[in-house]
Amino acid sequence: MAHKEVMIFQLGTNNWQSVEEPAPGSGILHEAHHLAYNAMPGCHSYSVYPSAVHAENPGREKVKVAKLPHKIPICESVSPVSDKRWHGMSDAEIEEYLKRLEDLCYEQMALGEKETGKTYDFAIAHHCFLNQVVMQRVIKKRVEGGKAKTPLVAFCHGTALKMFNLEVKGDPEYPMRFKKMMEELKVFDDVQAVVTISEDNKKMFLHHFPNFEPANVFVSMNGYNPLVFYKHPDTLQEGLSKFTTKTYEGSGTECQTIPGDKYKKMVLFVGKFADWKRLDMVLKAAKLYEAKYPDCCTVIAGTGQPGDVKYYHEMAFKELGLEKTYFVGAQMQPELARLCSVADVGVFPSKAEPFGMVFIECMACGTPVIGANSGGPRDFVTEDVGVLIPDEELSVPATDKLVNDLFAAVCKALDEDWKTTKGPNCLKLTERFSMNEQCAGIVDKISEILKL
Repeated sequence: MAHKEVMIFQLGTNNWQSVEEPAPGSGILHEAHHLAYNAMPGCHSYSVYPSAVHAENPGREKVKVAKLPHKIPICESVSPVSDKRWHGMSDAEIEEYLKRLEDLCYEQMALGEKETGKTYDFAIAHHCFLNQVVMQRVIKKRVEGGKAKTPLVAFCHGTALKMFNLEVKGDPEYPMRFKKMMEELKVFDDVQAVVTISEDNKKMFLHHFPNFEPANVFVSMNGYNPLVFYKHPDTLQEGLSKFTTKTYEGSGTECQTIPGDKYKKMVLFVGKFADWKRLDMVLKAAKLYEAKYPDCCTVIAGTGQPGDVKYYHEMAFKELGLEKTYFVGAQMQPELARLCSVADVGVFPSKAEPFGMVFIECMACGTPVIGANSGGPRDFVTEDVGVLIPDEELSVPATDKLVNDLFAAVCKALDEDWKTTKGPNCLKLTERFSMNEQCAGIVDKISEILKL
């Protein structure tokens, strides 16, 4: 069944990547899966995703965009493009959102059947949250119109489960609301299979929805695009000189081209400016290792809301006095691949990262990684490709111990030249994380569960 011909519908929670609207990881993954499924012989994927900027995506086929009148809502933490939380929305706003997506999904599913002459084998709703509610409605409406009931699959990315954790914990910013909604609507009674991105992710899902059949929940580690993330030939000096720093409004500083010829070593951080990504840990460790290695710089790729950007810039330059740290803002994937290729080590110390696609993408460029020993990275980061520092307390902000452990790990990576000794292992490991292989495996497993 390795390349079974299937007809798939997908509903995403986040926008796809564009210069005007940087995408979070799940949006990037949805787009990549859409392309991968459509590249499989005899397969079709039709998709819908929301956007706060675009009303269409003329560069992609078989996709419709739900243009929202507001920013894309987020489950918890922050997003590079949104600070609008689901918990801050009224019931009327939630219903308006659901109806907008419901109508467009119904229309797009009908278009797919008309264009292909096929019926859907299954629909995938990304995230374990309102997309399942939308698809529950759409499928019911289609059945009422005489269509066969389309099996529904949930793709569990992790952030919705984190939000449910906060609701159960009694966090005042996240009063019990949406987990209760999912239970009252019996949403997962209408879901036939659940895809999770790590063993931790799977356990958390079953913790929140213990009545779901465990045999129908499976782990599919996220794949990367090997046409984008590969080892580029630039030297560190050449690579760095292609990037210009980004600042924030009112900073009083000017953007500059990174002086690549000043450095022989580089540490890279990529991620959104959310507290659980623990950029504070990286900056505080940078103050230590940049003092020890005068020819080492730190590059920070990513962004957040204006207040968060200002906060981390001021931490770096005013509080810590860093002189060899460069913020380059959000970057498109080809540019991230260039940064990964010239870095000596990638540092991504998130608290309980649901999966950690940035680890895979960095290693695909031949660069070892350092992370925290929590969440998804534990499934694939070993001493052969880097290290995971102890993270028993899951502290946010980072403790002095975490900072010192990260400093020690970076020193070890630079002193032992992990780029040379572990880099080949990174390339070998990522061979099994191809996006095409992941999508073929998902189709196989879902086909097995649904007995297609």
